[in-house]
Amino acid sequence: SAYPSTSMLDVLTYAGANAAYNLKLGAGAGISYVKDSFNASFNYVAADGDNADKGLFEDDASSNYTFQVAYTGDGYGVAGVYTDSDNGVKNSAGDYSAYGLSGWWSPSEVGMVPTISAGMGWKNPEKEDDANNIEDETTWSIGLEWSDVGAAGNTLGFGIGTAEGHRDDSGYDDPLAYELWYDIVVSDNISVTPSYFIVEQDGDGKNFSGALVKTTFTF
Repeated sequence: SAYPSTSMLDVLTYAGANAAYNLKLGAGAGISYVKDSFNASFNYVAADGDNADKGLFEDDASSNYTFQVAYTGDGYGVAGVYTDSDNGVKNSAGDYSAYGLSGWWSPSEVGMVPTISAGMGWKNPEKEDDANNIEDETTWSIGLEWSDVGAAGNTLGFGIGTAEGHRDDSGYDDPLAYELWYDIVVSDNISVTPSYFIVEQDGDGKNFSGALVKTTFTF
């Protein structure tokens, strides 16, 4: 991927394109091509691939096709992605196509200017149902990371993005999610990351907030 981030915020994990990078699991295969700074990849995942009644590449298989192209330059990178997904039921509201565009830029020297990551995604259901909020959606995210904050190797980060796919509905609140984190390098093999997050909800005005600490071991 051309989208680096140490954040635990989902909207950054998905590079702003939640539907395109849907992280479906199952049987499948992938292929990639890399030449200099350019890379392209294609993968197929069947969520029900272990089910002999559905299998792979069948009309009733829950199939997910994803194609990504990316370019990484000196201190920057961009990526585009397209996904076609269905849930194994013909003409289902769960079938959709999605695409996204993301990128990152890092300053040449460590200082007050952060590394910037940003991405946006679009989801288009094949069968829309306005009454059940099955509609076209957009998602986006922006992440900022400052290196060597407090001590060499430590990183301060902030992320903001859509808490869910935003719809073009009258009265819809366009809820957002926020996270602030600080990645502390304890040793060459251990880092500790405390984090605080807020996730907004549509309609009732109530927000979820919380804190966590993640410890990462590398070998």
